[in-house]
Amino acid sequence: MKESIDLEKEKKLLIEKFGLFMEGQEKLSPIGARIFATLFINKENGATFDDLVHFLGASKSTISTNLQNLTKSNMIVYFTKPGDRKKYYTLSPVGFISRIEEKIADYKTEYFLVGQILEHKKLANKLSNENEQQYGSSQETPYLDYLSNTVRLLEQLRDQIKAKCPMTN
Repeated sequence: MKESIDLEKEKKLLIEKFGLFMEGQEKLSPIGARIFATLFINKENGATFDDLVHFLGASKSTISTNLQNLTKSNMIVYFTKPGDRKKYYTLSPVGFISRIEEKIADYKTEYFLVGQILEHKKLANKLSNENEQQYGSSQETPYLDYLSNTVRLLEQLRDQIKAKCPMTN
């Protein structure tokens, strides 16, 4: 009995921590972020509207509004079970794909801009007096490698999710 109470406390603490992270990361409302975090933990089984109201201790209207917002933004979806009229909310693979695509675009843009900066530095050093180089030797190559590898890994992850989740195609 005590162990299940401890697990429930730990679950609430983890939801709070992940919720705070998602508030900043995805610009979600506090309750929206907690709903997302709760569904992340319960993603295999989903959670009903009543489950979320009870677990998060928020009003029905607050939960309802945030579920609508998360559904519209493709972060969550719902499903039903045969013989059960309730909606079961879970995380949307489309939402994950969207987040990954945004990160890929960000890293590609940064890679392009860092590449332009390196070219500028090379040209400036080439045109300047050799004793008075404007810029020191380039240390950005490992950073470009990091950006390139990150893009490649995110693209692989995206492709794996798409292969496993037919609803993302």
